[in-house]
Amino acid sequence: MDTADYLDSLRANSALAVAAARRAGVDAPVPTCPDWTVADLALHLGRVYRWMSAVVETRADEFVHFKVAGEPGEGEGPVEWLEAAAGRALTVLGGTDPDTPVWNWADGAPAPARFWFRRMAHESAIHRADAEAAAEAAAGRDPAVPTPIEPAEMASDGIDELVHLLPVRARAGRLAKLTGSYHFHTTDVPGEWVVDFGGGGEPAVRREHAKADVAVRGPASALLLFLYNRRGSDGLEVFGDPEKVAAWTDQIRF
Repeated sequence: MDTADYLDSLRANSALAVAAARRAGVDAPVPTCPDWTVADLALHLGRVYRWMSAVVETRADEFVHFKVAGEPGEGEGPVEWLEAAAGRALTVLGGTDPDTPVWNWADGAPAPARFWFRRMAHESAIHRADAEAAAEAAAGRDPAVPTPIEPAEMASDGIDELVHLLPVRARAGRLAKLTGSYHFHTTDVPGEWVVDFGGGGEPAVRREHAKADVAVRGPASALLLFLYNRRGSDGLEVFGDPEKVAAWTDQIRF
């Protein structure tokens, strides 16, 4: 994927998230994020957009505190604040050379700004699914299977980003209960990954076909949403140790 694809995805999914949040209403619960209401979701995503915009706009070379995101102004609702934040994110990224060195949390140092194009595209897609799940539930419909993330190539790229960021999460102590190996395989577009936690700790990630303790196969969107714990395993092929499958669901929370 190139940065134009990421900007298109950010633009489309942020608009869909705003529309779904309005349909649901700010007090509606978010089934895919059980502790959140739609207001919480809108504020979270709005803060991410505004924080990222400050980091990229200032060409930060070190961590920038989240307080730069600010809060909604008097009389400004969470959804309107989110919509404005998405517009700012698109403006900032659209005016940034992807090769510009900017700090990011994965490298812990300045690196090409394209990291943020990719990260915001996938952040938006996952939280768009959250907002649509809330809207479906608020309308009395089953939100169990979110709207697909399209195109499939973008969803596959989301899986690639997720698994390659796992070592960063592991270093922060967030994946301590995961052990053994996992093989993920997209069936509608090319994509295979092996994530090996060994005996616990920081995982090794490889793009290859290999035997693992757990294997999960399916369309890229369904697989991505499953790996992010935004849907169950319906429609996916799941093989191997059920305890390790359950451990993934328990430990992977984004």
